Amino acid sequence: MYNEQQIQAYLNRLHYNKEITLTREVLDELIYAHQCSIPFENLDVYDFQKEISLTEEALYDKFIVQRRGGYCFETNGFFCVMLRSMGFDARPCLCRVMFGLTEPSQNLFDHRATIVTLDGKDYFCEVGLGGAMPPASMKIPDQGLWTADTEDVWLEMKGEEFSIRAIEPGWYGTMRRVRLNRDIYDDPMDRKERLEVMFTTIAVHEMDFTSLNYYLSHAEKSLFRCQRIANLRTERGYRALTGLVYREVTDGIPREQTLMPEELPVILKENFGIELTTEQIRYFAG
Repeated sequence: MYNEQQIQAYLNRLHYNKEITLTREVLDELIYAHQCSIPFENLDVYDFQKEISLTEEALYDKFIVQRRGGYCFETNGFFCVMLRSMGFDARPCLCRVMFGLTEPSQNLFDHRATIVTLDGKDYFCEVGLGGAMPPASMKIPDQGLWTADTEDVWLEMKGEEFSIRAIEPGWYGTMRRVRLNRDIYDDPMDRKERLEVMFTTIAVHEMDFTSLNYYLSHAEKSLFRCQRIANLRTERGYRALTGLVYREVTDGIPREQTLMPEELPVILKENFGIELTTEQIRYFAG
């Protein structure tokens, strides 16, 4: 757990100046502020090939002291512990990233998010996805009341639309309505709605992510070892880096730029707020 000084340092990075109360309003504001301030990025896995530690001390050092971002096991894990330290009833949840896939068997467990309980109701919270994600908490429906005829409840959030749907027993999915003319992410499937992430409400614990973190940060076929990824929400859209391709959408207008490796440190600092060491900058310079 983090102390008051560490919590304040986190809030400072988020530029969040309001009083912390255990309400959904504050929870939603923290989710949005985190998404706009701390990027998803896998530089330590893909470029620098460093061991990824999920200890509370290591995560605090990376996000607050080094002012870096991280991939899902880091940033969602850090957010979950921060929420608990503030007094929220928060717990981790196991996920599959689908990004348009339709069958659960098409992908393995490769993600984590957070479930927060407020006034007896559970809410799905996401701050660490390398793609579009709900900018606020989403109430998890009672799966026991779900039938084939149940209609999705779509919520408009910051110009995007999201819904939660029961997928199979014990598993839910976050759905997103894709607007291709405004979408920063490649969507090869011709559909207006797509499944982004599947998650389960079954109890899991921090130690359950240790082996997943090791596999996904070491396996040659892991997406995080195969491709450089960075993602950051802005108040007016998104910024994303895939390999050497930088994309952003601002007020619905997309822009794309292919970079040279030596240009990456400047883009990472100016557009994602990622501070690299001198040694890391030399790496990109060749």
